[in-house]
Amino acid sequence: MGWADEVGAAVAVGIGSSRAAERWSPPVLAAGLAWLPLVGLGLGALAAAVATVVAWWEPRLAGVAGVLVLEAITAGRPRRALAAAIDALARRGDAEQTLARLRARPDAWATLAAFLLLVLALTAAARLGAWRTIALLVAPMLARWSVVVQCHGGTPGYARGPAAALVGRARSREFGWASVTAIGTTLALADGVGLAVVLAAALATIGLRLKLNHRLAGLPGRLVAATGALVETVVLVMLAVVAQLNT
Repeated sequence: MGWADEVGAAVAVGIGSSRAAERWSPPVLAAGLAWLPLVGLGLGALAAAVATVVAWWEPRLAGVAGVLVLEAITAGRPRRALAAAIDALARRGDAEQTLARLRARPDAWATLAAFLLLVLALTAAARLGAWRTIALLVAPMLARWSVVVQCHGGTPGYARGPAAALVGRARSREFGWASVTAIGTTLALADGVGLAVVLAAALATIGLRLKLNHRLAGLPGRLVAATGALVETVVLVMLAVVAQLNT
């Protein structure tokens, strides 16, 4: 198992493709978590590049274009997972009902809620101003870091497919390298604001996990994917607020 294999596995996980992730063995998938924030940073760089090109034509649409690129790369899979998480956690029910909702197609109201969160992210992206490039780099990176956080210490009892090789499998190596990469890069790019952004991302990650812990003893893969979508939105909104306060 070499670093190239780990990076390949991290790319598959980073774009949310179970089919691509199935190419890699469980140990490689778990080791690839160390590279996940770098994959997010790379995806963010692509989104920022597209946003820069669009800005030459229409600056107000540049940030929106960048977010849409991120959605297209993942084919909306994390957003659908977020809809399922909303459906499962916003309604009362026992562990069996919660798990069934997480695995089923979400109800229309939960799908609408996830769509409105996407609209919120797009609206925030349109108001990033001078923070646009930093936001498009940091948001997907911290979203992938949140996946590593969820996979560190989580119980894999309800995870299926490639997620079963990730949940609870992040060792100190993966968690440490991912955290150094994500937090260090955020602080380097955003200075003092970066600390607040990291804190917000961590609170969203931990909050979602604590909410699930009241219902289930394990961590399903869909909840992990939903965390990334939520954190990405939180970071974009937070940096949009900072951009507006600085204007």
